[in-house]
Amino acid sequence: MQKNILYAGAFLTLVLLQIFLIDNISLSVYFHPLIYVAFIILLPLDTKPIWMVLLSALLGLTIDVMTGMGGLNIIATTATGFLRPFVLKMVTGHAMGTDASDTSLHRLPEKNFQWYIIAMVVLHSGIYFMMESLSLMHILHTLLRLIVSDIATVMFIYYFVKLFIEKILNR
Repeated sequence: MQKNILYAGAFLTLVLLQIFLIDNISLSVYFHPLIYVAFIILLPLDTKPIWMVLLSALLGLTIDVMTGMGGLNIIATTATGFLRPFVLKMVTGHAMGTDASDTSLHRLPEKNFQWYIIAMVVLHSGIYFMMESLSLMHILHTLLRLIVSDIATVMFIYYFVKLFIEKILNR
């Protein structure tokens, strides 16, 4: 029960940070970190797929309602939540599920942990920016936005997830 409250706090924190801080920083048209995807990354590795998709959709819906985006975030987050087991299998080399012996995120080897964060961020922002542009006409512009935003997003999420896991969950 206490961990559920911690995850709800992470959800709320990430949504508020995205809406009130990150979305209001205007450094460049190419700089648009999508830090709320850290919530999907943070969820336990043995989370049932149906809960993963539902929580991802709720996250996207919350961001869309608060920012008036009209469905862009819900599409990207739901797809990311749905594809998370495949990303985990690709990164760890085996399926992580309820039958796995090590289902805790902090027990992933550091290299796999970093690749997991990078893969999830690239997947989410790739869907997000391609849906945002809805055209291949400006593919170079979209790729540049993807690269710059992903670098900033990965750095922020890596430190946020490390802080959350080491300081909050493991106390």
